[in-house]
Amino acid sequence: MKPFARLLLAGLALVALALVGWQLRIIEVQGRPVIAWAWQDAQVSFTNSVTRRPVLIKFDLRRDFSDFQMMTDFDTEGYYTGGEYRINDRLKGQQERTLQYCSVVGMQLRIGEQQWNIKQSCLTAKLLWPPGSGG
Repeated sequence: MKPFARLLLAGLALVALALVGWQLRIIEVQGRPVIAWAWQDAQVSFTNSVTRRPVLIKFDLRRDFSDFQMMTDFDTEGYYTGGEYRINDRLKGQQERTLQYCSVVGMQLRIGEQQWNIKQSCLTAKLLWPPGSGG
């Protein structure tokens, strides 16, 4: 193979690797590394222990953990906000590198097709790759 062809092939391989690396997410869930992709859906769901109503928090993996959206009933939203503001207005611009949620009734984390059930404990998920500076 000629030097130019090798250089071109190496350059294309680096570009492909960079594109894959840019979309790759490595997340530590409960102390174990998990591989995910930037375009996968992610969510945490649980039952609020006070109102006994379901709470669903969706988020993106495109830039850190971001674009959070909480879905619950009006009374449970009021429990979290004191009725002072709309919770999704506050969550909209939030970006985090670590998620920590605790529940005495348990919760589920789903990233793509992977799911974790956490019983009467706390969930910790840390974004390890790509490196970043968010939240």
